[in-house]
Amino acid sequence: MNDAGHIMAIYITKNGQQLGPYSVIEAQNLVRSGTVVDTDLAWQDGLANWVPLNQLPGFRYVPPPAPAVPRPTTTPEASHRMPVENKSVLKKIGGGIAAVAILLFKFAGPLFIFLKTGGTMLLSIFAYTWAFHWSWQLATAIVGLIFVHEMGHVIAAKWLGLPVSAPLFVPFLGAAIVMKQNPRDAWTEALMAYGGPLAGCMGSWICWYASFYVDWDWLMPAAMVSFLINLFNMIPIPPLDGGRICAAVSPWFWILGLLLFGASIIVFHAWSSLIIVVLVLLSALPRMKQILFGQSTAEMQAYYNTHISNRLSMAMMYLGLIAALLLGYWDASEHLRGL
Repeated sequence: MNDAGHIMAIYITKNGQQLGPYSVIEAQNLVRSGTVVDTDLAWQDGLANWVPLNQLPGFRYVPPPAPAVPRPTTTPEASHRMPVENKSVLKKIGGGIAAVAILLFKFAGPLFIFLKTGGTMLLSIFAYTWAFHWSWQLATAIVGLIFVHEMGHVIAAKWLGLPVSAPLFVPFLGAAIVMKQNPRDAWTEALMAYGGPLAGCMGSWICWYASFYVDWDWLMPAAMVSFLINLFNMIPIPPLDGGRICAAVSPWFWILGLLLFGASIIVFHAWSSLIIVVLVLLSALPRMKQILFGQSTAEMQAYYNTHISNRLSMAMMYLGLIAALLLGYWDASEHLRGL
């Protein structure tokens, strides 16, 4: 060998132990195998001090060649089948299905609410058109005004922090929302109940006003029926809105409401709505018996213990809304009688 680096002996210290002597090639192989590292101290003849192995004259560390990555061999038949591409396509399809499923799950609640409310509205429109021989425009307007009434309850409930369901329409019975939490007291219940006929009254007056500027002969009848529906709901008997409103003034108004309820059936010849009469009475009489004639409890007294200022405010609001509905019903009836 002509290279002096292959002849001169190399000594290496590792963990306080001296190793060697090694040739340059042997030292390089030790580094490659991981026995030593190229920063370990080394010495050879001619050096005054120990230096890192990689600083020795003639020492050059050559890393081992990277292992070759095996390349898959494919036959023409396998290339034609393209298994990798098919697997990728399946993954994409599966991912798309999963994404759609997540979206449906995420929006299933609002979609169900839309179908529940919208579907029962369409069913009510069809029922009123078929049973009363109304035009589809009149039936749609009345159902829409009932929806406005129910949304008044929903908005009031949200304002008061009460969770409620979306409106559910029942043909010939109107519509209803379900409270998911009991009101704190009679005052809160009265405010939520007041929101429905208030919104219904506003919607009825809008229809009444629009009938003078739009040549739609069904607007005034829709306003009149809506005024009447909201007036009926203002009768002070539970579970009607008027019963919940007047309970904040005094539950004893329910006695007057029972008389007015019977009178309204006679005046408006509502015998065809016998099912509504029965349902109202089945709900009203047990509650009236419990609250008015049953044994009073501390919880019951606290629930109906409304401050006198709130009692007066609710009485004024109740009478004012009754006046607005009566005026609208009377005026709409006069215009229709003239036609």
